[in-house]
Amino acid sequence: MTSDLRVALCRSITARAQLAGAEAAELEAQAANPPEDHPDPEPFVQHLQERVAAARRRYWRELAAVQLLMGHRWEQAEALGVEP
Repeated sequence: MTSDLRVALCRSITARAQLAGAEAAELEAQAANPPEDHPDPEPFVQHLQERVAAARRRYWRELAAVQLLMGHRWEQAEALGVEP
């Protein structure tokens, strides 16, 4: 693998991580302010919180992948990216 390819892959993976982080932040904001006219907000919020957790795991998995691609293991990020 060439250095240019490795850099391009790292940038792509980092961009995907940023998208996952943004998704988590957006879902978290929605969970904090559920629609007032929702018939049963508790399951709605529970579902959003599960999606937030999944997006955060994707975020950490992507960051761990970048570190691994650069030749470094980042056990903390790998542990945070594990499915429950």
